[in-house]
Amino acid sequence: MTAQSVELTGQMRRDFARLTARAWADHGLSARYENDPQAVLAEFGISLPAGTQPPNLPPAEDDAIDLESLELSAGGALSTIGTVSCPSSPLR
Repeated sequence: MTAQSVELTGQMRRDFARLTARAWADHGLSARYENDPQAVLAEFGISLPAGTQPPNLPPAEDDAIDLESLELSAGGALSTIGTVSCPSSPLR
């Protein structure tokens, strides 16, 4: 019996993207995924049906943004958002 592949959808795709970004930045995580993908998937909230082939991690691109830079830039952007005044018509 051969393992079946499954297409990740919805939240599983987002969780796998988070796993991929972290694995690109953390070679230890990438190595753990290669050795025991089901355990690492479970750490990221992904549970595959029994007998399902886990997806391969996509190869890291040389110009990929690392997770720390992404988190820092998102945090910086969020801290600059303030109150904005908008003109409005007077209450009647």
